[in-house]
Amino acid sequence: MSHYVLEKSLGDHEHGRALLYSSDGSFLVASYSKAFSRPEVLVFKSDKDGNVTDWVECFGEKHQEGTTINEAIHSTMVRFNRLDENERQ
Repeated sequence: MSHYVLEKSLGDHEHGRALLYSSDGSFLVASYSKAFSRPEVLVFKSDKDGNVTDWVECFGEKHQEGTTINEAIHSTMVRFNRLDENERQ
């Protein structure tokens, strides 16, 4: 099973922050957003530079308002890493 680890921050954007994760040559962007009523983290396939290659989300979670940005992103990726390969999109 692939286990994604943090590579680097891609910086802050208008509604939040994005981080790049990698596993065996595969890359994902985890993007935090406060654009809606509850903060959410969405995970997308990307290239090694953090450019999203498929805008269909692989995984996503909503978080409580008081959850910090980094805590939300990292906890979402922990849950994503725990998914069976068949559960990942």
